[in-house]
Amino acid sequence: MIATQLASTCSLEEALDCENQHEVIEGFMTRYNVSQAEAEEIFEETKKWLWLAAKSEESGLALSIDKPLLVIDEMWHNFILYTKYYQNYCLNKFNKFIHHLPTSKSNKEAHQMKMDENPTIEISKWEKTYRKQLSYIYDELGAETVMKWHEEFPTKYSTSYLNTIKK
Repeated sequence: MIATQLASTCSLEEALDCENQHEVIEGFMTRYNVSQAEAEEIFEETKKWLWLAAKSEESGLALSIDKPLLVIDEMWHNFILYTKYYQNYCLNKFNKFIHHLPTSKSNKEAHQMKMDENPTIEISKWEKTYRKQLSYIYDELGAETVMKWHEEFPTKYSTSYLNTIKK
């Protein structure tokens, strides 16, 4: 993620307040066969993720969307489709644009080569990064969010499940 401006991030409460969120939620419901309550909850968690990403940039920590956060990533993609709303949200809440930078195929292949060459070192690096990110989520948003993002959501919204409910 890259910030286009340096500024302080709003409070979490302010980040959770989003104009036009009904359209974003309806768009997600159109793309995925989920209830309105589910879509609202996923969007709420996505706004928390965006707030955390903005806040982490200020401290020099780069967060990444890992597999357990797949449904949050899908909602983020959905939010980005509403470019005007997404841009206004980012600029009004964070005074910067939160970019979505997926891992490229070449970067994935390079990582796999490193894994094949020395899996112990690469797994150790990954574990250190993962623990740091989990710790940051816990410190900023609490145990309930960690459990929701890394236990509840990946169980309920697995990759295969998301692929089957996609319209």
